[in-house]
Amino acid sequence: MKNYQCKKCSTHLTSASTPSAFNCPGGGHHQWTNLGDVGTNNYQCKKCALLVKSKSTPSAFNCPSGSHHQWTKL
Repeated sequence: MKNYQCKKCSTHLTSASTPSAFNCPGGGHHQWTNLGDVGTNNYQCKKCALLVKSKSTPSAFNCPSGSHHQWTKL
C-alpha cells in the first residue's frame, strides 16, 4: 500500500495502485503524487498540514500549498 495525494484538491488516500484521475473536485483530473509506502511512522507537512503514516520520510514533491512538502516526524 502507498500514500497518494492530489496536488489540486489535497485529497489523500492509500491504495495498492495509482487511483483514478477522473472527476477531481479541484477541476478536471486528479494529479496524484505517490508519497511512498504506508508504514507506522507519523509525518506531518508544515505547509499543508497533511498527516500520513509512512515507512520513511514521504516524498516532498507537489505540496498543494505550493512547491515542496516540509515533513516533520511526529
